[in-house]
This record gives sequence, C-alpha cells and structure tokens, in this order.
Amino acid sequence: MEVTLEISRFDPNKDATPHSQTFKVNVEETNTVLDALLLAWQQDPSLSFRRSCRSSICGSCACRINGTPRLACQTLIRKATEDGSRIVLEPLPHFTQLKDLVVNLEPFFESLKATVPWLIVQEGYEGHMDPEVVRKLEGPATCILCGICEAPMDVTGKNDAAAWVKTMRLALDSRDALGKHRMQLLRVPREVLKLFIMGLPDRCPKGIKIWEEVIA
Repeated sequence: MEVTLEISRFDPNKDATPHSQTFKVNVEETNTVLDALLLAWQQDPSLSFRRSCRSSICGSCACRINGTPRLACQTLIRKATEDGSRIVLEPLPHFTQLKDLVVNLEPFFESLKATVPWLIVQEGYEGHMDPEVVRKLEGPATCILCGICEAPMDVTGKNDAAAWVKTMRLALDSRDALGKHRMQLLRVPREVLKLFIMGLPDRCPKGIKIWEEVIA
C-alpha cells in the first residue's frame, strides 16, 4: 500500500521556521511508522530522526504521529491513522526542535539528574525485599526515558515527567535511604502528581503504572 508521510522539516542553518515535506512510500500494513520513515530517508538522506533498537526499548524514535506522541518503532501503519493513507510526523511537543524530528533532550536529562535518580542504600540494609514491594517497582523500573509522558503536559514545573517517574519509583523502594523524602525534591503539588499518575498508563508506551500510595 502507498502511504503519504507529511514530515516536519527544519534545518536551523537554512530555515527560519519549520515546514512540511511530503513523501510517498510503499509499505505493508504490518510495517511500523519507523519502517516508513526509513523508506523516506532513502529518498532524501538529509531527513533527520533518531532510531536505534527498533524494539520499544531505547525510546529514541519518539515523535508525534498524527498528533499523538508515540514510538515510531512500536506504531503499526494500520494503527497510525484510520485509513492508513496519510501520516503526519512532527517532533515531540515541549521540546526544542533541533532538526526535523530530532529534539533537544539535554534539559530533559538535566532535570532527571537534579532529582538524584539513583538508589541510596540504607545503612545496615540486609538485602531482603518484600515481594509486594518488588511487584510495585517492576513497572516504573521499565521507564525508557522516551519523553512521551512529558509531551501532553502543559505545565511541568521544575522537573520533567520522567524525573517524576524515577523519583516515585525510588520513593517506593524500601532499600532507599531517602524514601518518601524524595518527593520533596520534585516540588510538584500532590494534585498534579495524582492526575499524572492516573493518566500515565494510557500515555506511556510501556504502560507504566505508579502506585498512588507514594503521594499519600
């Protein structure tokens, strides 16, 4: 089947503002949007986008697909649009567009580092964990830092959403010396965090669920 890709193009060395370029590619319905992007790239090697694992693990190919932030390697052509004939590809919102679909992730990772995103093991910890606690940590531990959960948010405060996920995961970890004191690092109102937690499983490509008890 022939699919039309309408891709946001922007080269800071040539363009004052972003513009769209149309590509027509032949794909199977079972192909992914990333497969289609690679075919467009063969037509114009100046087209820039990130990709790596092609297995929904690295998060590199996150972009806006027909208005919804998704992973290009995870999104099938037939699910990208109702009739499968036209797909609009834009960079993730709330990130600075560097070139075409490539955005500046440096502030994103700086925000993450500001929340001390590593385990500080309690003094005297004996190495045992409650299986129930382990079960609650499994979901947030799969965060791939793709930035998709950040994209639909109008106000994020001083931290990015991925930093929220990492902080709440560590706050639930019984091994961590800081525990729920970590929540103070976020400086995000409880009501905002509660709404974020409620919507996260539907937005996150990994379907991550955070247990609300962390903000109780």
